[in-house]
Amino acid sequence: MKTFTGMRFVIWGLRNSRHSHRYIHKGFYDTLRRLNVEVLWLDDLEKYRELIRPGDLVIAAGVACSFLPVRHKVRYVLHNVDNPIILDAVNRIQLQVFTTDASGEKIDETISLWNEKEKTLYQPWGLPEPKKDWHAPQNLKSKKENWIGAIWNNELGQGNREQLDLYISILKNHGIKFNRLGGTRSISKEGLSSKKSFEKVNQSRIGAAIVGDWQKKSGYIPCRAFKNIAAGAIPISNANMTHVFGSDYLHIPDLEELVEYSLGLDYDEISMRSQSCKETLAGYSFERALIRMVTVGS
Repeated sequence: MKTFTGMRFVIWGLRNSRHSHRYIHKGFYDTLRRLNVEVLWLDDLEKYRELIRPGDLVIAAGVACSFLPVRHKVRYVLHNVDNPIILDAVNRIQLQVFTTDASGEKIDETISLWNEKEKTLYQPWGLPEPKKDWHAPQNLKSKKENWIGAIWNNELGQGNREQLDLYISILKNHGIKFNRLGGTRSISKEGLSSKKSFEKVNQSRIGAAIVGDWQKKSGYIPCRAFKNIAAGAIPISNANMTHVFGSDYLHIPDLEELVEYSLGLDYDEISMRSQSCKETLAGYSFERALIRMVTVGS
């Protein structure tokens, strides 16, 4: 790709770790490989420091940067890195996931923002899977709801466990079994494959992107919302995501109403809404995310 001509990327950290952010690093790595762009993915180990060379663009996260080397003539894209030695010494931009706290100027048709003063790019994580791997909705009345990813909470109440417990109960009342698949506890080196996760979501009766109250109020767009659209699920959530996916994305805050409405949809409407929302996904691909990083950081 012309944008990346002559560049080499280094994805620093989490290659062999059980952490949710590993999926983000893997998405960047797989995307660059698919584009035939030179890229290394290195664990956060001292022995790999010497592999960083002038001209590289290094993508790193605070959860795995204990041995991140500071190099002249190297550019850095840093997510939640708070080490002042690194922040003060490198040619870098900050990468933050988009929430209601994001500020800056629009840079394209997406909701992404670039804050020149803070040198911070705000964007949703988006979708690493290419269009050829997407699925159309299935015309079936499945009795399963397959959930890919974590169910969690913390002392600040930022997780989704309370909403998922309610969702599971409502589904059960309608004769639908909730199956949890994936999540960080099941990550091996590769974890649940992208292909398998898409197949499982495609077999779900609804495939809703259920979020917790904190995520809803913060305007956080989970990766699941992008992936489930691509997998052919009903484009629906208890959070309002119409500003991302358009008016055909369904927003129903009440989970009982969400389930009942979803079960009442006919295949033609599901297919129409799915196709409409898929048209917005190109702007939120990992390829476009990488292009934004390179463009604002140049």
